[in-house]
Amino acid sequence: MRFSAFVALAAIAVQSVVAVKSDITQAAKADIIKGPPACGVKTRLCSPKNQTCICTNAPLNHAIELCVTSNCTIKDALLTKRYSTQSCGIPGKDRTELVWVLGVTFGALGLAAFFLRCVARLYVGTHAWGLDDWFMCAAVALMVPLCAISIPLSQHGLGLDMWNVSFEGVNDILFLYYWDEMIYITSLALTKVSILCFYLKVFPARSFRNATYVLIGLNLVYALTYDFMLAFQCQPIEGAWLFWDGEYKAKCISINILGWSAAGVNIVLDMATIILPLPQLFQLSMSMKKKAQIVLMFAVGFFVTFVSIIRLRSLIEFGTTQNVTQDYVEVGYWSTIEVPVGIICACMPAIRSLFSLVFPKVFGTTRVDKSSYALNSFGANSKMSSANKLKSQASTGGTQIKVKQEWAVMSNPVNNESDEHLVGFDRQIEADSAGPTRKMTLQRSPSSPWQDEEKTIRQTTSRGGF
Repeated sequence: MRFSAFVALAAIAVQSVVAVKSDITQAAKADIIKGPPACGVKTRLCSPKNQTCICTNAPLNHAIELCVTSNCTIKDALLTKRYSTQSCGIPGKDRTELVWVLGVTFGALGLAAFFLRCVARLYVGTHAWGLDDWFMCAAVALMVPLCAISIPLSQHGLGLDMWNVSFEGVNDILFLYYWDEMIYITSLALTKVSILCFYLKVFPARSFRNATYVLIGLNLVYALTYDFMLAFQCQPIEGAWLFWDGEYKAKCISINILGWSAAGVNIVLDMATIILPLPQLFQLSMSMKKKAQIVLMFAVGFFVTFVSIIRLRSLIEFGTTQNVTQDYVEVGYWSTIEVPVGIICACMPAIRSLFSLVFPKVFGTTRVDKSSYALNSFGANSKMSSANKLKSQASTGGTQIKVKQEWAVMSNPVNNESDEHLVGFDRQIEADSAGPTRKMTLQRSPSSPWQDEEKTIRQTTSRGGF
């Protein structure tokens, strides 16, 4: 029955094409009098009963496609395409499994990285929950639905050819993509803001902090601006997921322009966020092992940017595709990969601190002796001090002082004019009461991911007190 309908449609299409060609012929009598070229003399026609010929005849199928797209609605064209492919036994693509597997896998990896970050906050360092952690919570809260949406998307038919998906399924897919776009934009911006807030905790230079605040503002403006434009891309709003069939009347802005501009701005912000701390890091004196760990962290950041660039290619057909449920697969799974990998990158410093506590031999560094000390967090030139006071315990034979992380230690400013602040370390300071020389042994806290793990410092003072 389906094949008979397809044959009838083919006959109508051939007649329509012949009629069109007849009109063109009347307008070009002079060319016909001269005679057709040799390559145009042979014409292959198929018998209506020859299914193999009809299914494999490329010119005939092209003529049918032109006829259908010119004279039929989009829904009728999809039905015709479905009948023709099923009658001819042409298998369609099926990437539905790829859609949900990538979403679930990378969503789980992002959650695992965030879990390790939370464990690090509980057991390493000051146990304080900073602004960067709160922004990361918001980013993860958006990552979860972004990755989870891949499951209903695959169930509704994302990954199948559009003519093999029900019309209601196409509506549902585009409706989910409507929300998916805004979640994607917002989660990327919040991830970068979390990283920038982390920079503020470890780099005290005023010029650096000002640049960081500017980048934070740009990321927030980026998210708000594009979320607004995506939310109201069509008037009425329902047109964003109903306009595809040509029957629902809506006025929409170009989704291609929105997609390309948003991706371009995001890549620029990614690069700025990655490059911003590099001058500060190059000033640090670190072991090769620690430098390699830093390079690994930033390599993950560059990978996120690389994914954004690859995603641009999938946006070429994003707004003009005639096979929505198939051509939206790539832009969907690259977005699903980009957000969790960005979260993993933002959590790596905290994860490294946790691993240095659990695996000190792997993530530790060697002992370094110095005659003087001027420590600033992450090698910055300006001093960092804490609001907490020094708590100590003393004995008569010698003095042993335990200083918790983020607590300040000051030498006697009257005699040596120094004002040293030790920040980001768990410290044990042993003072020898027999002489004026004090030996301070500092053990690095795992929460300070890029400092030398252990240093031995000698300071000479005229008095033995702090």
